[in-house]
Amino acid sequence: MPKEWRCPECRSRRATFKSLLAHVQESGHKLCYCSAGPHGYHYPHRPGSPCCIHHPKVDANLIWRAYRHTENEEDRLELLVSFAWDVPGTPSTECPF
Repeated sequence: MPKEWRCPECRSRRATFKSLLAHVQESGHKLCYCSAGPHGYHYPHRPGSPCCIHHPKVDANLIWRAYRHTENEEDRLELLVSFAWDVPGTPSTECPF
């Protein structure tokens, strides 16, 4: 199957990378170049993608990605503890009791 290039904004397919770049320039679609650390994207991507630093829950996404790729149980437990203590939850409007 040939490689298809997809526009990060509209998700349309292009046959070559050159045609993708022409499409992005013509359409004015916005790309993010944040290069979000060692676990993030190292290429132009859609703003707000799961590992983009502009995503509201980037910390949670990076911790879960590291958790999936870790085999040692002690490291997994440490990641879960850091996730529980460091990543803020979603505020609730209802009383839990």
